[in-house]
Amino acid sequence: MDYSALMGPDRYDLAVSLASQYHMDPSQVLFGYLQVVSRVTGDQKMTKADLEDTRVRQTINTEFDHFLKQRH
Repeated sequence: MDYSALMGPDRYDLAVSLASQYHMDPSQVLFGYLQVVSRVTGDQKMTKADLEDTRVRQTINTEFDHFLKQRH
């Protein structure tokens, strides 16, 4: 699944849906996603282009999926 919508204007709706599915609070979902993005992008200055890179997005999605399943 592509979780990049968690950085967009509809992020709260997706966070609520994921929170319900994984028995979490929406704030935990959003914070967890930001932690994964930060870890994946590291010390690099994050730009929109970084998140549009297919490899970066795939790594973020994989790690965030693991985060969600670990919390479940």
